[in-house]
Amino acid sequence: MLGERLTNLLSLLSQDEFRTADRLAGEMGISTRTLRGLLKELEEKLENNGAHIVCRRGEGVMLEVTDLEAFGMLFAIRSQRIPSDSPERVDFIIEQFLKSSDYIKIEEICDAVFVSRKTLAADIRKAEDFFEEFHLKIERKPHYGMRLTGDEFQMRLCMARYINKKTGRYMAADEQERRLIADCVLAAISEEEFHLSDVGFDSLVVHIDVSIRRIRRGQYVSLPEADYQAFVGESEYRLARKCVLPLQEWFRVVFPEEEIRYIALHLAGKESHQNFVISQEVDELATEMLSEINDIFQIDFRGNLELVMSLKMHLIPLIVRMKYGMRLKNPLLSEVRRRYSLAYTMAVQGCAVLERRFCVILDSNEIAYIALVFALGLERQKHSVEKKRVLFVCASGSATAQMTAWNMQRTFGDYIGQVIICDQFGLEKQDFSRIDYVFTTVPIQTEVPVPICEVKQLMNGEDVSNIQQILRCEGEDILRYYPRELFFADLEGESKEEVLRTICEKIEAVHPLPEGFYESVLKREELARTCMGNQVSMPHPCRVMTEDTFVSVSILKHPVQWDANETVRAVFLVSVSRQKHKKIQHFYSATARLLLSAEGIGRLIKEKSYDTLCSLLTQEE
Repeated sequence: MLGERLTNLLSLLSQDEFRTADRLAGEMGISTRTLRGLLKELEEKLENNGAHIVCRRGEGVMLEVTDLEAFGMLFAIRSQRIPSDSPERVDFIIEQFLKSSDYIKIEEICDAVFVSRKTLAADIRKAEDFFEEFHLKIERKPHYGMRLTGDEFQMRLCMARYINKKTGRYMAADEQERRLIADCVLAAISEEEFHLSDVGFDSLVVHIDVSIRRIRRGQYVSLPEADYQAFVGESEYRLARKCVLPLQEWFRVVFPEEEIRYIALHLAGKESHQNFVISQEVDELATEMLSEINDIFQIDFRGNLELVMSLKMHLIPLIVRMKYGMRLKNPLLSEVRRRYSLAYTMAVQGCAVLERRFCVILDSNEIAYIALVFALGLERQKHSVEKKRVLFVCASGSATAQMTAWNMQRTFGDYIGQVIICDQFGLEKQDFSRIDYVFTTVPIQTEVPVPICEVKQLMNGEDVSNIQQILRCEGEDILRYYPRELFFADLEGESKEEVLRTICEKIEAVHPLPEGFYESVLKREELARTCMGNQVSMPHPCRVMTEDTFVSVSILKHPVQWDANETVRAVFLVSVSRQKHKKIQHFYSATARLLLSAEGIGRLIKEKSYDTLCSLLTQEE
């Protein structure tokens, strides 16, 4: 890339005659000493671009072009659209550092984008924030300029992310080369019968494209032997070698052993495993994730063998991606968050196990992939009707009671699994933890912990309709979990800890809390993030502590930094009952949909009203 002065000097040089330094300096309005410095700098730029400067004592200097195509690349930047705003300039700066291993002077970039040093300095800081994600730094050296430094593996991940963003206008890949890479990879995976998703395939092609770019510039990657042995199998290595053989011929580059291993590692991070061996680590992670979800949501997937195996299958390549900072784009992210809110909320909490183990923060794309595993489990639970256990209370003779119970089981056989018969005096002896509904032909004065429905001794059509509706209905009024006295508007606090302490104190004033409740909520914050994005956090104790289920909703007066990346305005503090609650899924489903609704949370923050909360929850039900 040439700046304005070097471009001006180059335009004054002739390929037909020598021109003296005095003449050139006069035409540029600079001293001959300054001119000699510019000539030296220009010669360095021309060295690898098919041209050089010929100097002859007493006659001056002349330009000699030896490779016209390479020489023309010096001016390619001038044919592109000049960045018009800060985001475009940041993209431009990122690309220049990724493309060049040499030092770049700030004056050159200023000349290329036509802005001042002051304006450019702010854009460079934004580019540095992008590079920081990959532990890359812009090194500054007086009189030389700036260049990007860091680990080669991270440099390639950065380049791949930048290309995948599809916002860079200045680093367009050669489509013909990209298609050639894709064809070679497709042929190899077809021959090996290797399983890759479409997203994984596209990502692999991008990483191979980046590898070829870096190899051409003499930049090679290295992998620790122990990591390679731990994550890469024979099938991945064999496929990687098959991929590079035709690529070496087409692109005239040599892939050394380390580069083949690099591609094999990416294959291990993207493979959709069919036949696999579950390591002890994967087994422990899956079990811990499902235990975490059961502790928080009281929904136990641990006995669902198909779901457990799907989760373990997904964890195998995910561990590779976490270990090496690889990312896999999820085209269904928005759809998953919208349609499977509860599953996504579960995945956020389950992924806390992975984040603790690997000291990483999983992005929403990866969380959405895991959410799909839970979504399938929830859908199957929803469509598998669990037959109810019914207690039938009757004051008449046992024969009549038996006949009514038999008719009830015959009529509602799709919903009722067992009918237990007793009279009023037998109610106190019943174990209601094993009963879902009570149907009775006589008024019941004793308080029982399950729904009661009065029916006639000989059921008529209206009775049948009412009973059918009761047995089919799984929903309930979730507003009872959101008491008005636990809604707090304009709550103040400078930190997450201060906000949580204030909320717990306000709850304690109207609703008794067990000792250590606040400390348990803080401990949960240390173990895993509770911020859901969308300006919302859902804190909760690290263990079940209360006899009842309730949610305290607080709208903060000012945003509070909840974790490194998110600020919060709405806090939904949840405490789940010690008692097993069969309809807890309905409660969490409606709550999760609201938490992930940008429109709903935006309205709640704006109106700061309990009535608004009730309206939004009712809509989500």
